[in-house]
Amino acid sequence: MKKIVKSVSEDIVRAVLYIRVSSEEQVKHGYSLQSQRERLIEYCKQQGYQVIEVYVDEGKSARSKLKNRTELLRLIEDAKQHKFDRIVFWRLDRWFRNISDYYKVQEILESNKIDWECSDEEYSTTTSNGRLHLNIKLSIAQNESDQTSDRIKFNFDNMIKNGRAITGSQGVPLGYMVAGEEKNKHVIKNPETEKIAIDMLDYIRKSGSIRQTVLYINNKYDLKICYDSMRHYLMNEKYYGYYRGIENYCEPYITKQEFEEIQSLVRKNVKSNKKYDYIFSGLMKCPLCGCKLAGFRQVTTKPKYNRRYTYPSYRCNHTHNDKLCTYHKYPKESIVEKFVLDNITDEIMKLISDNETIQEKEDTNTKIIDKDKIRLKLSRLTDLYLDGMILREKYDIEFEKLNSLLNESENKEEIKKRDLSQYKQFLKSDGLSIYNQLNNASKRMFWAKYIEYIIQYEDGTFHIELK
Repeated sequence: MKKIVKSVSEDIVRAVLYIRVSSEEQVKHGYSLQSQRERLIEYCKQQGYQVIEVYVDEGKSARSKLKNRTELLRLIEDAKQHKFDRIVFWRLDRWFRNISDYYKVQEILESNKIDWECSDEEYSTTTSNGRLHLNIKLSIAQNESDQTSDRIKFNFDNMIKNGRAITGSQGVPLGYMVAGEEKNKHVIKNPETEKIAIDMLDYIRKSGSIRQTVLYINNKYDLKICYDSMRHYLMNEKYYGYYRGIENYCEPYITKQEFEEIQSLVRKNVKSNKKYDYIFSGLMKCPLCGCKLAGFRQVTTKPKYNRRYTYPSYRCNHTHNDKLCTYHKYPKESIVEKFVLDNITDEIMKLISDNETIQEKEDTNTKIIDKDKIRLKLSRLTDLYLDGMILREKYDIEFEKLNSLLNESENKEEIKKRDLSQYKQFLKSDGLSIYNQLNNASKRMFWAKYIEYIIQYEDGTFHIELK
């Protein structure tokens, strides 16, 4: 018995297809995306399902981390918005080979009353024996995947031991490249960047500064290496020929002693701001490159009084360290704090007012749309396409029109006001009344609850973006 929760007779079932194939499977077993798509479309036609979307994860393993299966993540988000009723995939191993991840996603689906089924396998989750069978199948699939992972690790270890490359040229540091025959590639010095690598390694030992090395290399060779990339280059053991426990893995640029000397300099370049809790850490944003501004102590000298003043401030490290940005404002924390305190209440009141205005317009403009008629048209359109009565181009145009109408109707039915409860509570309880009693760490947590980011533009004006 297949896992079917909703009665098909209640309405036309809105189905989505999930297709996945790893690069290795496609080559070895022919589990192509096209063959899966054709099989699933035919299956849905036989079941009378209306296919409204296809999610395709190409080149992804079923053991890949959820965050790396982008189409699966999109499917989950659409499930939370109730855009479909059922997920159809070819076999269980197309869905998951990891028990823990399977149940994480299953919990989301069940909470949104969405079920799934396989076109070529049968499962039941309504009985204890059915759930046991499902767990056994997932365990077997996970074990097969683990064994494959072990074999790959063994092969990689053997390749490294023999000095062979396990990555492409993008996986090696500046000054190296991957070259050789298809099954006998090695990491060798890159003649085009060899001089740059030598210059970089010499300069860091002379200057002792990663930032100065970044500026020197970028200016001399017209490159755009950022501070973090430079730091990772300098920490790469391949520069003295060592990799994953194997000495003489590749031709070295420096000795081990010279490499350790550079590591000592790299460690000294790490600065910590832990002595001071920056109130807006993680909230200040560069208006030009979009990166988060970093807290630092801005020192100002006033010769007239023979005194130095230190101000907690913020700066763009893509400007300060890497010269990859041109934002030269250094917002002082005291000025930012005063602006936020003076304007946060008005910003919250504006947010609430704007949201209520939008909601009123939505309510006024809502039109009654017959969803059943649209679904029937979609079903007929799909039949025409599958029977070869219309071309794909015509099908795509008409499908997009009908699907947009259906989505518009469902969105208007499910429109929910933005949750403004925390902002209304802020106004009601005078959220700023206890602010001055908080330490900096607590102030940071306080603002992070309401603010997405803060920008100070180069003309000195500010913008607060609320969550």
